[in-house]
Amino acid sequence: MKKPFIILLLAILLILFVALFPIFSVNNNNSTDANNTGNQNVTTNASSPEKVAFIIPHPDDETIGAGGTIQRIVENGSTVHFELMTSGDAITSKLLSVTNYYNVAIPANATAEDKKKLIREDSFKQVMSIMGCTNYNIQSYDDGGLNANAVFTTMENLYLKEGYTVFYTTTGDGNGDHLACQQGMAMMKDKYPNLKYRQFPIYYYHASRPASSALTNNYTDVNVNKYAAKKKSAFQVYYNIHTILNTFYPYSDGLYSISPERIYYIN
Repeated sequence: MKKPFIILLLAILLILFVALFPIFSVNNNNSTDANNTGNQNVTTNASSPEKVAFIIPHPDDETIGAGGTIQRIVENGSTVHFELMTSGDAITSKLLSVTNYYNVAIPANATAEDKKKLIREDSFKQVMSIMGCTNYNIQSYDDGGLNANAVFTTMENLYLKEGYTVFYTTTGDGNGDHLACQQGMAMMKDKYPNLKYRQFPIYYYHASRPASSALTNNYTDVNVNKYAAKKKSAFQVYYNIHTILNTFYPYSDGLYSISPERIYYIN
């Protein structure tokens, strides 16, 4: 009597094992994939939320080179911070004819240089609002007065004190402030090689503009046409100011594009 009972019990256990095995197998596979950094979904999923910092040399560089990319990152749920390094004030005195276009508060005793800074910084604030970005800081260096050490210190503080691990800035070219940003990023990369570094060229300058250089040969041309509306609105903010200037600007006569945006990447 005992032997048939044991056989029956073993048969029931075997049936339960056969029935439940697929469930245990699926759960185990899912657990493995979630922790496998070589998994295709993990390695190709560049949209995971991260802490991303943009180091911007001048007001408008962010829109010209990465206006769509910024929106894509924000849409993704990443924490995004902007450091505007200079005020972009090294332009002609004609900028002074702008009279509180955005109702920016300008002190009565402000110097001409201070007024130009306030106008250009205000245009940047307007664009941040369009992009839905409230996390930014304006350092107000003089246009042309930026140096690599200032950029490096800014990036290092954002990493060590605030936990930002993805950094964007412009590529180097004939502009000294752009080059300072590239050099500062190079210093950061040498000291903290495991972070993510990204660069974007300022594409749509006049043909005589010196060619840009990046810290890497790796790049992706990103289609950002779906973000065209906000990017065009941001261009309009800067256009409203710069149309009074004789200086060439890429958004003043249509020589800019919405897509693609070239992103150079390290890590």
